[in-house]
Amino acid sequence: MGDVVEFSRAAGPRMSRPLWRDVLGEVLRAERLDQERILTEVAATAGVSPQYLSEIERGRKEPSSEILGSVADALGLDLFDVVRRVGERLGTRLDDERREAERRERLAVEASLAFRLDAASRHPLAAFESDVAGASRPADMFLLAA
Repeated sequence: MGDVVEFSRAAGPRMSRPLWRDVLGEVLRAERLDQERILTEVAATAGVSPQYLSEIERGRKEPSSEILGSVADALGLDLFDVVRRVGERLGTRLDDERREAERRERLAVEASLAFRLDAASRHPLAAFESDVAGASRPADMFLLAA
């Protein structure tokens, strides 16, 4: 029977971590939509092109602090509020990623144990070993010799 090969964590699939610019874009877009404002209006108020603001919202561009401050002002937000919201979303995603990694680890351990138990049950001496383990006193065990 073959050996069980365990792989390190690096070998398994890993969730990609979100980029700051992706989450920043989500926060800005969510705020704009909550205010029921169109992109061109916010871009004009912030002094940026609608195309550039669209790229920021889609996480394609990472704005400078000056541009970010202008967009935040155009949305009626303090820069602190934007940073806090982005941090909260990143924290939530990190917690979700950790829970998912722990779940995968538990599943891998359970699968490994199930495999080992299944392999042990097919071992020729498995029945005898379980009988010996279940014996409560020496009189319960017999040795037959031919």
